[in-house]
Amino acid sequence: MSVMRFLGATSRDAMRQVRDALGDDALILSNRRMDDGVEVVAVAEEAQSSMVEQAEDVAVPAQAGTPSAEASPAPGQDRLYAEMQAMRELLMSHISETPRPRNARPGVRGVLRQRLITAGFSARLVREMLETLPDELADVDADDPRLLAWSRRQLETRLEVLDDEATMLEEGGVFALVGPTGVGKTTTTAKFAARYVMRFGGDDVALVTTDDYRIGAHEQLRIYARLLGVDVHAVHHEDDLEGLLSRLEGKRMVIVDTVGMSQRDQRVTGQIARLGGAARPVRRLLLLNAASHGDTLEEVVETYQRASRDAGAPLYGCLLTKVDEAPRLGAALDVVMRHRLRLYYVLHGQRVPEDIRLAEAPALLDEALAVGQGSPFTFDEGVLTEMLRPTASGQGLQALSRDLLAQRDQLARVMETLQRSVPGVTWLDAAWRRRESPPAIQQTWLEEHLTPPSMIKAWHGAEATGLCWSGGKPRGMDWAAPMIPLDANGDVLPLAWPLHRWPPSDTQRLTLARRHLGSHWHVFARVPDADVRQQLRESDSPWLARTRVQQRVWHAGERLAIGELVDLAEPCGQHTCRLRGRARRVTLSRLPVALAETDADNLQLWIATSHDSESGRRRGVYHWLGHGGDALDIDMRAFVYRQLEQDDLSRLMRSAWQQLGASAPLDCELRVYLAAQLAALALRMDLSEDGWAVDTRPVVKRLAGERKRRSPDTLLHGLMHLLTAHAALSQAA
Repeated sequence: MSVMRFLGATSRDAMRQVRDALGDDALILSNRRMDDGVEVVAVAEEAQSSMVEQAEDVAVPAQAGTPSAEASPAPGQDRLYAEMQAMRELLMSHISETPRPRNARPGVRGVLRQRLITAGFSARLVREMLETLPDELADVDADDPRLLAWSRRQLETRLEVLDDEATMLEEGGVFALVGPTGVGKTTTTAKFAARYVMRFGGDDVALVTTDDYRIGAHEQLRIYARLLGVDVHAVHHEDDLEGLLSRLEGKRMVIVDTVGMSQRDQRVTGQIARLGGAARPVRRLLLLNAASHGDTLEEVVETYQRASRDAGAPLYGCLLTKVDEAPRLGAALDVVMRHRLRLYYVLHGQRVPEDIRLAEAPALLDEALAVGQGSPFTFDEGVLTEMLRPTASGQGLQALSRDLLAQRDQLARVMETLQRSVPGVTWLDAAWRRRESPPAIQQTWLEEHLTPPSMIKAWHGAEATGLCWSGGKPRGMDWAAPMIPLDANGDVLPLAWPLHRWPPSDTQRLTLARRHLGSHWHVFARVPDADVRQQLRESDSPWLARTRVQQRVWHAGERLAIGELVDLAEPCGQHTCRLRGRARRVTLSRLPVALAETDADNLQLWIATSHDSESGRRRGVYHWLGHGGDALDIDMRAFVYRQLEQDDLSRLMRSAWQQLGASAPLDCELRVYLAAQLAALALRMDLSEDGWAVDTRPVVKRLAGERKRRSPDTLLHGLMHLLTAHAALSQAA
């Protein structure tokens, strides 16, 4: 048959087999990743031509007027029909197997999608995750550890757990365990109490049961209380609960075992409302059966959360019970994540107090993802695609509302990740929310946050060890660029300090930086004057300054322009840098020079030449003057490479300034502050390969435009959309 299959270990290997067997002009019908490699289906060029000719021959008898019913079959017609039918079936089978997203290898997304769905996670959550798959992971092998690490981080950021059990227990309070029948509330009450008793003893603990429905429920709790050495009280009518809690005000920890009610029982709302009527605030902890179906858990959470909000406060958190009975944890964790419930404990047996453990996200996700085989109850991707496609207007509106809620949660997670991982983002978010405030409120915020005590404290908290000096007014800006701190790697931190709030002279600014900030890295927009260089030499602080080819320096007893010394510089390294969103191969050279014939400064002239990584074409030449010693044992070459990558900061700041000018009336100081912070954050996000950047970049890039490539400009635009959307959604919430 002309249609042939080829199986190779990689795509390149399979294509080589196609060329060897069918030639360079073979038509590729399909390709897909298999368990043992890559399958390619192709047809030879001659077969394509013969099929066309034979198809034309089939039509000739009808054109000549011969009755089609009496026409004899053309030569090879049966074989032609058979081959065309086989091709059609092959194409249809491959097309219908999986929806293939643009710009990504189907195997990566397909394997990851199936892995998560098999673990029990919902198609909605999986789709939301795959929409943010970073570009750099779209073409890796499905077993690449970076892909697994990314998926774990995505899940872990969504799963909120108790951070400090000791503080929670020490603070105490009234906790009511609520949930459906049979979920294990009474046993959990004893286990929860045991966690407190093992730390602080039983004197300050009281157990309360309101369960009058189950035979022996009171007695079961009394047995547990006797074993733990704590008081136990029974409430025979729920209206008596408020009075009992008032009498137990001296107890630090009170745990209420409530009546189990189905989520479809209309009395749930009344039960939860009575728990909210006590003088002491009652924290409701919802118990979820990890072995239940995902739809059941979804219904339970929605019902109890709605009732709890109607009673005046949302659910305080949740606990997972019967984990030992659950073949898959994905569904339970999925529900907890999407409803943003804090998970306190995990229970996995009947023993008191042994079978309870603190919820730890890494361990739970390891357990959830360790499912080794599929299930007859998990859907294939074709069915999932049809399920996700709305078929009626009502379903379409529901899908839209779910998508909006998912987008809100996704943006909130991105902001939480940025605030947790990048110093200064919290301040950026707060400043952004003042954009549309009256000028007086903007000025009040600036005076509160941009004074020396506040900024020094913030820079200390960010562990800033360097300083990027202002270069005056960037072209197109009305205000001078702020001073921006650097971290230990020489990366910019989004913590801008407007220049007019610094002392007037460079020597005073350097003194302030050294005295209050401990700053020793210094990056200048122009060569500092002699007094500043003297201070830098005395403090043994490394520095770097951009310079022009016309700058004259002394070398070997001659005063020459830097442009005349390029050929004399000694090559000292090569490195691949990211410049304006593209990879560039950079060659670095250096030459010892001085600014004056009798100058005591031991300076280095650094020359960086960038080339296109593929064509080798030269793209630019950059020149710096800098510290020539070995202060602090710093590798100046790495420092130069990093500053080269951040050379675009001034242009990004100008772009942000212009975009901010098109928005609501904005105080000029707030405008320049925001422009500097946005530029620094966009640049840091583009250059970093840490997990926080890999995870947030796809979302921010998509906010700027689906088809735009990753670059600092794209991320800058996306960050402005992110901050606007997050502020609006927060106000709406």
